[in-house]
Amino acid sequence: MHCHILPSIDDGSENNAMSLTMLDQFIDLGYTGIIATPHIMEGMYQNSSSKILRELRSFRKLIAENGFQDFLVNASAEYMLDQGFDNLLVNKDFLPISDKKVLVEMSYFQQNIYVESQIFDLQQHGFEPILAHPERYPYLRQIDDVIMFQRKGCYLQLNLLSLSGHYGPAVYKRSIDLLANNHYDFLGTDAHKPAHLEKLKEITISKKLITPIEALVNATKENMSG
Repeated sequence: MHCHILPSIDDGSENNAMSLTMLDQFIDLGYTGIIATPHIMEGMYQNSSSKILRELRSFRKLIAENGFQDFLVNASAEYMLDQGFDNLLVNKDFLPISDKKVLVEMSYFQQNIYVESQIFDLQQHGFEPILAHPERYPYLRQIDDVIMFQRKGCYLQLNLLSLSGHYGPAVYKRSIDLLANNHYDFLGTDAHKPAHLEKLKEITISKKLITPIEALVNATKENMSG
């Protein structure tokens, strides 16, 4: 429900060949479908719903031509909570993950002072925010800093890459703490390239975390089909 596989649209897959390699890796990992989520970020990734859907149609044609016609691919977006987000709110121009759920992210450097009001406004428009990878924001140091967003009505999505140590020990520790305390709602890879998917094979978790991981897998599958 969170990956950057559509080619040449953001900082994810660079071309068709890389996207096909990633697709083969997803299948090797046991996936039967994905939701591509290109970035929408003011001044950097000026994507739109219409552009993403156009790229999705091209990608579906590409994978069918290459023997992947049974693999399910849909598209949403990963929306940065920035000044450009306000324009999307005005126009209600969102591609939900499913139903009315919208995947959002924040800056890694500092929290936008308007984040809470933007989340509230999104909810007032009838959408349900999913906060991507809360373990990755360095200013959310404590569990309470993260679950504050949950109390405000946000779902929380774990990056599988966080469990591999890819983002460093601090992110790894936060992800384990949040997972162990059942604070996550959904699971995504956030894979941008083949090397990210290779890293998923290196993940090891303790037995006590198997149950919450299985619950996240099931919740995410239900979300994708909902």
